[in-house]
Amino acid sequence: MRRDRRVAGEITEARDGGIAVTVVDRTPSAIYRAVVSPDGTLQAPVEAVAAPGELSAYESAAVRARSMAMAFDAPRCGKDYDAIAFPSSASDGWMAYLLPRPARGSVPIGGSYRLEIEGEGVVASRPYTRSCIALAPSPNSVGMMITHLLDPVPTDVHVFWSLWEGKPFFVGVENGAWRIADGRIAPLKGE
Repeated sequence: MRRDRRVAGEITEARDGGIAVTVVDRTPSAIYRAVVSPDGTLQAPVEAVAAPGELSAYESAAVRARSMAMAFDAPRCGKDYDAIAFPSSASDGWMAYLLPRPARGSVPIGGSYRLEIEGEGVVASRPYTRSCIALAPSPNSVGMMITHLLDPVPTDVHVFWSLWEGKPFFVGVENGAWRIADGRIAPLKGE
């Protein structure tokens, strides 16, 4: 599957205590399907769809939201990006994160966006930085650190990149510092 040039993206959906993963081509049609447990373990072998398969209503809407996010016109930090889309809890639309694809040994904080998608397009966007900042943590480092001046506390994108890298993230803001570890944010108090 990794060498299949038809692959254009993946759609995930919580289903029956697991996560259904549908790999789509550019048409878009399903070309592979799998179900993984919440810890990422395959629950059954990956199924190669014999003839490109139809997408469910959820999958079609997710592909559409992801495509709108990828087409969003915003300053980019690099040419390779990914988008993560999911139904919005605040509206009938979708939320999406537009994220730079990490290079080996790099955590690209700059160039990340959160988008609100409704109807035919993006109705709101939020950048997380003003520049193309990327961290290059050593494999032996115990964490990463960044100064963030756009918000009084760390953001969801800081949590994402901490989880991605598998290391704590220390975020300095105007009035203090915070530690992010295992998806949790806590203020540093003179530690």
